[in-house]
Amino acid sequence: MEITYHQATTNDINDLVEKRIQFSIEFSGAQPEEIIQALRIQLIKYLSKALVGQSCISFIAKADGHAVGIGSMHVREMPANFKNMTGKWGYIMNMYTVPEFRRKGICKQILNLLVNEGKRLGIGCFELHATQVGEMVYKNNGFTMHNEPTYRMYI
Repeated sequence: MEITYHQATTNDINDLVEKRIQFSIEFSGAQPEEIIQALRIQLIKYLSKALVGQSCISFIAKADGHAVGIGSMHVREMPANFKNMTGKWGYIMNMYTVPEFRRKGICKQILNLLVNEGKRLGIGCFELHATQVGEMVYKNNGFTMHNEPTYRMYI
């Protein structure tokens, strides 16, 4: 079965949203339907704006016309530093492959497409948070553990 890849447009929002929800349920566990619906609405609203403005770049893998993998890169610009003189950052997330298509190189291919597009856009640094399952894909493709702790406050 041939797997094809393309950069997502607003026509692909439903595929991106449904795969993001599948990932979220796999990662966090089952959720009440009203929570899933609220997430769906927010994702549609976000992607409708971000894909057009290119603050989010996404790629989709398809087999027989069905989305089997996704990946996104959220682009942000901050003041430059000595390690990233462009000040442009690509935060890679939403990397997800449906279970029956895993271990076929889909994640690696999408990761490479995102990094290449990021380089074309002048991004000087890529970062991500990895699940244990996905960690080796990133390590095998040049990502290293960054030792600065991350602090968060949820509101």
